[in-house]
This record gives sequence, structure tokens and C-alpha cells, in this order.
Amino acid sequence: MNIKENLSILRKYLLDLNYTTSYDTSKNADKPYFAKNLKKLRSAIRNLEDIAILNQEIEMLKNSSLFSNNDDENLFGYMDNNIISGNVATLTIGIEFLLRYGEQIAAPIDGLNIRLPEIENFDDLSRVSNSLKKALELPINDQNKGYLKIEGADSGSVWITVSVGSMAAVNLIAAICWAAAVVRKKMAEAKMFEEHAKTLTIKNEILGDFVNAQKEQLKNILEAEAKQIANEHYSIEADSDAVGRLKLSISTVSDLIDKGGKILPTSDSNDTIKLFPDYSNLNMIESSIRQLKKS
Repeated sequence: MNIKENLSILRKYLLDLNYTTSYDTSKNADKPYFAKNLKKLRSAIRNLEDIAILNQEIEMLKNSSLFSNNDDENLFGYMDNNIISGNVATLTIGIEFLLRYGEQIAAPIDGLNIRLPEIENFDDLSRVSNSLKKALELPINDQNKGYLKIEGADSGSVWITVSVGSMAAVNLIAAICWAAAVVRKKMAEAKMFEEHAKTLTIKNEILGDFVNAQKEQLKNILEAEAKQIANEHYSIEADSDAVGRLKLSISTVSDLIDKGGKILPTSDSNDTIKLFPDYSNLNMIESSIRQLKKS
């Protein structure tokens, strides 16, 4: 992961990195440091362990007596207390620095952070660039409320930052990403059903009917998602060509997600972030069309 991807994780768990003790030799002279709220502290440490820059302190804490049990309260000796308090303090200082650094990185409010799928050569880069043009630039041009401009790249994994000219364009891309995640989920379900059906004693012609029905359902879902996006995000009624380009955009983003790509807003607004799918929990995503009908 890169710093931008980790900022929300760092903010979320910083306040839980709280280790305070009281000194009392009456309970145990060898372990006079009494600490509480340790479950929350351990949980924060576990959730931070995938951030490479914090690895040394995380490992020190995970190998300390802090993780010797799962109790919410515990007594610690002098050396154990120093190891825990010292590494928690170092983590806290480091995270606060990373957050300040992240906030200083120039990023457009009306922009996107895009993690590219794995790229090994220029042919891969060319294919991904072409996919992003289909996925982002074409629908933004059709919406006619923004533009796409590459602002920079970041390390950690291959990330690029782009501005899209308006929050209307950000919201459009969010809707496309959401629809793409829905289509990806439905495709995975259809594939699982097909593989399961092959294990059953079903005649080939019946199995073929099932497969064709699944394909037709996916086609209808893609059509419905594209029309819904056009109705909500285009200021004029979209013609069949514009809807077709939206279908291409949704399918392209679905493929990028399947290969490990991500598209996220540069904005820290929770309202904006919630418009994009949770890439760590894609199997639970539901169509926004269904949500609108329920409301």
C-alpha cells in the first residue's frame, strides 16, 4: 500500500493507540504497572500491521507480553512496560507524521486516486491506459461537467492521481465503480452456478439453457445499471450510444477491479467515500437500483 491508501486506516486507529498505566506495588511487586483497555489497543495494532513502514514497532509489540493473552486488563513488569509504552509512543509519533505528510500532498478535491492492476511492461501499461480511457474519460466527456487530467503518480504500488474537474464528475465515476462492483459480483455468482451445474446430472441442452439465461440476466443487469447512471448523472437524456459507452465503462472497471485495480476519491469527505464501493468487502455489495426501490 502507499501513503494515500493508508491515510484513512491511520486516522481510524490512531486514537486507539492508547497505553496508560498506574503504578501500584501492592498487587504484584514484580509487575507494578497496571493497564486497562488492552483489547482496543491490540485490535488497533493488528489493523496497522499491513502498513510496511510500521513493521518494526508492530513486531516488537506483537512479540511482547501485551499479546501474551487476550485480557482487557493486565499487570506488567518494568521491562515489559518500557517495551510496550516505548513502541506505542513511537507508533503514535510516526502515524501523526504520516498524517501531516499526507495532508500536505497536493491532491485535487475533485479528483481520483487510481491503483493500477499489476504492470510488468509498456504493453501492459498501454492496455491499462486504454481501459482507463474507456472507463473514465468517455463517460466524463458525455456528462459534459468535467475533464480528466493526470496530476501525478505515487509509490508503494502503481497509483496515479487525476483531477476530473468537478464533484459531479467524481460522483459519476463513483456510480460507475459501484455498478462495476455489482456486475463483477453477479458474474462471479453466475460462474459459480455454471460450475455447480456441470457437476449435476443435467442434460447438455438444459445446461446450455441455464448458461444462456445467466448471460441474458447479466446483460439486463448491465443495461439497467447504465441507464440508471445516465438518468441520475447526465443533464440531458442519454441516447443509446451514450448508454452503450456507459456499459463499456462499467464492464471495463469491473475487469480492472477483478485484476486488483481500485478507484477512490481524493476527497476525505465520508459522504464522498461512501459513494465508492468498499473494495475489501465486494461480495456484500448491492445494486443502488435495489436500494432506491426500497427507499
